Amino acid sequence: MKLNKLSLVLLFAICLTIVPLTANAAESVTITGTTTHHPGDSITISGESEFSQVIIKVLRPSNSNVLFFDVAKVTAGKYSSTFTLGSSEPAGIYTVVAGQSSTVATTTFTVTANEKVDPGGSFGGGGPITGTVTPPAVTRSGAIFVDTSKNVTKEVKAADGTVTTTVSQDAGTLAAAFKQLADQTGSDKATVVVIKIDNKAGPVKVDLPASTLKDASIRTPNALLSIETNSGSYSFPLSIFDFDSISKKMGVSINDLIVHFEISPVSSDINALIQASAEKEGGKQLGSAVSFTITVGSNGNNVELNDFGATYVARTILLPQAVDLKHSTGVLYDPLTGKLSFVPSVFGAPNANGTVEARLMRNGNSIYSAVTMNKSFDDISKHWARADIELLANKLIVKGVSDTKFAPESSVTRAEFATMLVHALGLTSDAASATFKDIKSSDWFAGSVGAAVKANLVTGFSDNSFKPNANITREQMAVMVSKAISAAGKTAPASAASNDALAKFNDKASISSWAQAAVSQSVEAKIITGATEKTFVPSANASRAQAVTMMKRLLQYVNFIN
Repeated sequence: MKLNKLSLVLLFAICLTIVPLTANAAESVTITGTTTHHPGDSITISGESEFSQVIIKVLRPSNSNVLFFDVAKVTAGKYSSTFTLGSSEPAGIYTVVAGQSSTVATTTFTVTANEKVDPGGSFGGGGPITGTVTPPAVTRSGAIFVDTSKNVTKEVKAADGTVTTTVSQDAGTLAAAFKQLADQTGSDKATVVVIKIDNKAGPVKVDLPASTLKDASIRTPNALLSIETNSGSYSFPLSIFDFDSISKKMGVSINDLIVHFEISPVSSDINALIQASAEKEGGKQLGSAVSFTITVGSNGNNVELNDFGATYVARTILLPQAVDLKHSTGVLYDPLTGKLSFVPSVFGAPNANGTVEARLMRNGNSIYSAVTMNKSFDDISKHWARADIELLANKLIVKGVSDTKFAPESSVTRAEFATMLVHALGLTSDAASATFKDIKSSDWFAGSVGAAVKANLVTGFSDNSFKPNANITREQMAVMVSKAISAAGKTAPASAASNDALAKFNDKASISSWAQAAVSQSVEAKIITGATEKTFVPSANASRAQAVTMMKRLLQYVNFIN
């Protein structure tokens, strides 16, 4: 491969020497500083490019998985992105890849580990979450920015001093941006249109013509629209809107419909309630909460859109300072119950002013915030899975059997594993969908099992039972994990269809036919490993600790946590 657009320089904090490297590129790739590093080192990847953005990956030794992923914006021909090596990163040679499509450059650096991590048995203990993974703002190669010079902008100041900014987007310039998107050709064509609004601190409302969005969804069905403001951002596919249905239900022409987006920092009273809820969980709130709302209507008659089906919509909020990835998470706040729940979320590296962007992904709208927790249990102090258990407990995904005990070696039931998956995907409880003959609406797991049914994570047995209290088998877990990957909008590994990943198991014939594809996918994705190097043991049960480690790997695989 030839690289005629990008040169990559890997800069480290202590500059000692200059070591030239060769790369698969027209220009050489060099490292400034030592090429040997230790867990805890801060590493900055920077360089020059003619692209509008550069995709950066740092791969662990043997390219086993991605340590760091970022889409760095290119400003004045230069880009930069920083991450920190986690305390448990393994020793070995790490590979840096930067570029777009087939135009990439690579280099390597070596890590000498400070300590070893107990692998923890057949599922692997993993280690504490490491590095700072900043996912792309949206899946894209470049972006088209809408001309906002013709927009109508109004600012209204409330009695308390809050300034609300309302922006009416000009239909012609919005349509022109989507036309430019549709007219592009080539492997690096853009897939996202960005509306950037430089509003004052406070609520911002953006009005878009529904007819223009519908036309764009027909011309560019895979297009994404990103609304970026100083109060937060919203990135979503146009496919979430069914304008014909809304128009018909409201009895108005689609030409009269307006889509209203509102990104609004919540009041101090609501922030106080969120802080109180966090304290009940043993934590505290990070920064302020933001409410995200979408309504569609005409002449004051509006309907609110809260359910996007299987589509995860990304939004961002800004936190005032850096976060501890082992203890922090994005959350949804339910004002009716006062409870906090996990939202798939990743945190970026600190900005120049010290703030941090939190990217939250969910298939609905609500009030979102971030919290930090410090949970642990008395019976995991020396357990191989301690880091993973504490990580997911701090993210409000798993709970102990009591406030002080986790019971890491106890078996996992089908209801417990379904509940873990529902929490991990940030799904809403739905007891009405749990229509199995052996589940009552009063059962503690009814809402989670119903949500799992609605998301197509579980199906039950032919006699209309779910067997919630039966211990789950490894192949049943693999099937649920496979479905969770799809529910998260991710694609299965390429070799899963051919069952290549099962070839190493001597007992692959004992894997049920209905589970073989799912087991292959889960193994290929490195979410589930064999019970031994040569056996999978599909009918064996798993412990709570093993299930937690599997859940962490799943979340990292689908980019739902750092």
